[in-house]
Amino acid sequence: MKYSWTPIEVWSRTGAVLLASTALYLAFCVFCVTGMPVGQDVAVATGVLIGFPVWVGAMCYAVLARTALRAWGLLLGIAFVLGGCAALAHAFL
Repeated sequence: MKYSWTPIEVWSRTGAVLLASTALYLAFCVFCVTGMPVGQDVAVATGVLIGFPVWVGAMCYAVLARTALRAWGLLLGIAFVLGGCAALAHAFL
């Protein structure tokens, strides 16, 4: 499959791979820590271990998405939703 990406598209996808996927990974880890009904050490370990495949999958999606804008939008959208749920869980507990 041949790609005809412009340099702007390449840099935007690279930014999504590096920044948006990392934001999603961190939001997932924080969501696990605040949302799981187990000890904090177990929740951190679970978030980090399960979050790694989530991070790799997010990086793959950022490269394979139809457009770079779609990759940024989906990854940051999910990160904001997870972060908001984590903030609400922390506020009510």
